[in-house]
Amino acid sequence: MKSKTFYRLGILAALVIAIIAGILLFLAAPKTPLTAEKYNSRGLRKYEAGNYNGAIKEYTKAIQTDPRDKVSYFGRANAYIQIYFYQKALADYNKAIQLDPANPLYYANRANANYGMENYKATLADYDRAIKLNPQDGKLYQRRALLKEKNFKASQKELAADWRKAIALGVEDEHVFISYGSYLNNDLQNYEAALSCFQKALKVNPNNGLAKQNRDITLENIRTKKANQN
Repeated sequence: MKSKTFYRLGILAALVIAIIAGILLFLAAPKTPLTAEKYNSRGLRKYEAGNYNGAIKEYTKAIQTDPRDKVSYFGRANAYIQIYFYQKALADYNKAIQLDPANPLYYANRANANYGMENYKATLADYDRAIKLNPQDGKLYQRRALLKEKNFKASQKELAADWRKAIALGVEDEHVFISYGSYLNNDLQNYEAALSCFQKALKVNPNNGLAKQNRDITLENIRTKKANQN
């Protein structure tokens, strides 16, 4: 009886030793390092969750894993922008552009860094380049027009081409509609087209007082024009 008990205990001890040995071997085995793509994905998830410092750490690991990972430079730059580290963002955008100079998104986002540093001429150059690479993005024309309007004091006539292009490409923004409508009304006396712009602005925001005011002025201009024609 004792011999059977000792036999069973021996088997159990052997099993325990084997399990422990397996665990130790697993712990001692070298871990498969994460790829740059994995770090990048983790960085993106943290960025989307608003954890910008965490995202920066993940993107940095991706770059350390693959120093030519343009997507991670771009992602880290975007995270730096969110915490107002414009100089660091600019350096990362520059690196992403160096690795992929034909990507319009890199220039469009670098404009944010340059704008944050009050480099307005460089900001304008970035929008110009982004539009050249992707002329079908209406938002780029909108952003360029806003930059020129605010920081270069451009006239309505100078801005009209960008407003018109933005609208043609599907941008539905009340400021763009009002601005272009004002140009049509004041500079070209194209009251019908101006009225259409103000009505579109009110469709976006029915409570926009400036759009209502301009609509009413334009309607009066149309009535006066018809009266004069008669």
